[in-house]
Amino acid sequence: MSLFAKGKDDALEEDQLVLHTESLEHSRTESMQSEDPVSDEEAVVPVDVPYAKCRWDFFLSHKQSNAQDAVQNLRLALSERFLGASFWLDIEQDPTVKGMCHGVSNSRNVLIFLTEGISDSKFCQMEMRWALEANRNLILVMETDDRHGKPNMEELIHRCPDDLKAIFTQNEIIPWFRDPEFRFVSVDKILKSCADDPRRNASNRKAAKPLVYGKGGDSEEGAEVFDRSFVIFTAMCGVALPGAGPKTKCWAVAVRIILLTCGMMCCSRLLTPEGPAFLDYLTIIQIVAAHPMIFLLLHVMLVLLRSDLIADLLENHIDCPSEGKKLRFKTKLLTGLVALLTTTLSLWGWVGYLPGFFHPYYLTSGNGLVVYGIAHGLTWILILPIFFGSFFAALMIMFTLQELCNMALLTAYNELNSELEHEGLEAVVKRGDGINVTDHDLYRFEVKYAKSWELYKKIQSHTAMPLFVFWFIELGLVIWSVWSMAQGAQSDVNDWRVPHLKSYWNLVVRLSWFVGGSPWFGAGCWITALLPWGSIYYAWRMNNLSKRLIFKNPTTRHAFRSFLAEFALEFRVSFLQATPKGLLLFVPILVVNTLGFVFDALRLFNSI
Repeated sequence: MSLFAKGKDDALEEDQLVLHTESLEHSRTESMQSEDPVSDEEAVVPVDVPYAKCRWDFFLSHKQSNAQDAVQNLRLALSERFLGASFWLDIEQDPTVKGMCHGVSNSRNVLIFLTEGISDSKFCQMEMRWALEANRNLILVMETDDRHGKPNMEELIHRCPDDLKAIFTQNEIIPWFRDPEFRFVSVDKILKSCADDPRRNASNRKAAKPLVYGKGGDSEEGAEVFDRSFVIFTAMCGVALPGAGPKTKCWAVAVRIILLTCGMMCCSRLLTPEGPAFLDYLTIIQIVAAHPMIFLLLHVMLVLLRSDLIADLLENHIDCPSEGKKLRFKTKLLTGLVALLTTTLSLWGWVGYLPGFFHPYYLTSGNGLVVYGIAHGLTWILILPIFFGSFFAALMIMFTLQELCNMALLTAYNELNSELEHEGLEAVVKRGDGINVTDHDLYRFEVKYAKSWELYKKIQSHTAMPLFVFWFIELGLVIWSVWSMAQGAQSDVNDWRVPHLKSYWNLVVRLSWFVGGSPWFGAGCWITALLPWGSIYYAWRMNNLSKRLIFKNPTTRHAFRSFLAEFALEFRVSFLQATPKGLLLFVPILVVNTLGFVFDALRLFNSI
C-alpha cells in the first residue's frame, strides 16, 4: 500500500469516528448548556479514592469540538498496549457535572488532551481542578496536527486561569502523532507516565508491616491476612510472620538454631543403640528426616509471604469483604485446632521420651551418658512444641494462601456488575435476581480473572517444592511398607525390639505416638499429603456459583461460561495433580505406607 493510500484510509477512519460521535456530542453539549458550570462545580466535591478502588484507569479530558476523533484513536491505541484498560469517556458515561466529577475521582489517571481552546473550556477547567483536589495522576498529551487543533502552548497557558497554569509548567507534555508509525512512541510515553500504586513501593513492602488486603475498602489500612490468634501462636513457635516485632524475630533465629542442634543430636542417637531412650533405627530416622522437611516447608512459606507475588495478590487483586470475614473465622477455628494438636502431640511425646532420657541408666552411669541423657531430655522439652507448632504453622500458611487465591478469583467477579462488588457473589446468587452485564464488563472480568489465575498458578508452583520432596519420600517408603504388610500382624517374639519394649513402658507409649503422629505414616502425613486437594472444594464452589449466576443477556452468559471452562482451579503442578482422579493414584500410596507402619507396630504390640 502506498503512503498516499495509507494516509487516505487514516483520514477516512477519522471522518467516520467524527460522524459516529457527532450526535452524542450534540446531546452532551445541550445538557451542559442547560447547567450552570460555576454553581454545579461548587455543588460537587471530588474524592481522593484509593488506587485499588478506582473503577477506571483513564479519565479522558478533552474539548469535543476538535479532539473527539483523536481521543477515540488514542483510546484504541492504549487498549492495544494496556490490555483490560478501562476509560471514562463522555460519550459512554454520565456527561453531567456530577458524573464528570465522579469519573475524575474514580480514575487512576486523568489524561488531558491538549488542543486549541482547551484552557478556555469551563468544563475542562473543572476537570483539571477536580484532578488536583483528588490527587489524580495527570498526563498531558498534545495534538501535533495543525488541521486538528494543534495548540500554541504559550497562548494556551496565557489564557489559562492562574490556579491551573502550574499543570502545564510542572508536567511533561507528550506529543500525539496520528501517523501509526510514530503513534507507538506516544503510547509508550503515556504508559510510562501512568500512576504507580503507592502500596507497591519497594521501601514500603520491605518495612516491618503485617500483610494486609483490601486497602481502600471500609478501612483505609485494609484487613490483616492473619488473625491475631494465629500471629500469637506462630510467635510462640518461633515463626516470624511479616510484621513481626524484633523480639519475635530474635526468637525465630534462636528457634532455627535449636532445630539445627536438635537435628544433629537426633543423628547422634543412631550411634547409641542402647538404654531406655532407644527403640529402633526406623523411629529415629523418621525424626531426623522430619527436621529438614519442616525447615524446608516453613522456609518456602515464609519466603513466599514476603515475595512480590503475594504483594501483588494482596494489593491489586483482592477486594472481597464477605470472604475476608469467613477467612478470619476459619483461621481462628484452625488456630485453636492446631494449638490443641500441638499440645496433645507434645505431651504424648514427652511421656514417650522424657522417662527414657531421665532414666537412672543415664543419670547414674558415671560417664558421658549423663550429659547425653540430660541434654537430650532438656532439648526435647523445648523442641517438641516448637517442632509441631512450626509444622502446623507452615501448613496453615499454605491453607491461607489457597484461601487468598480463591478470594482474588472471586474479586474478579466485581467487574461484572456493581451489585457483585457491594454484596458479594454468593449473596447475589442466593437472591436469584438477574444482573445486567455488558460486553465491556465481561471483557474487564476476563482480563482480571485471567491475571488472578496466573498468580494463583505461580503461587502453586512455589508451594509445590516441599510437597514434591514429601511425595518422593513417600514413594520411597512404599517398598518397605509392602514388605511390612507381607509379614502380617502376628506376634514376632524374635524381633530384637521386643525386650526393649518389655523393659521400658515409655517405649510402648512412644511407639503409639509414632502410629498416631508420625509425619511419614500418621496424622501429619495425611494432613500434609491431602492439603493440595483442598483446591477441589474451591473449584467446585466457584463452578457452582457461576452456574447459578443469572444474566439478563443469555448470549453474554454463554460467553462467560465458555471462558471459565478454560481455567482449571485444582492444584496442578508437574506430577502432583490434585484432582478427584489424582486421589486414585496418591491415596493408595498413603494407605500402603500407613498400613505398613501399623502392621509393624501391631507385631510388636502383640509380642508384648
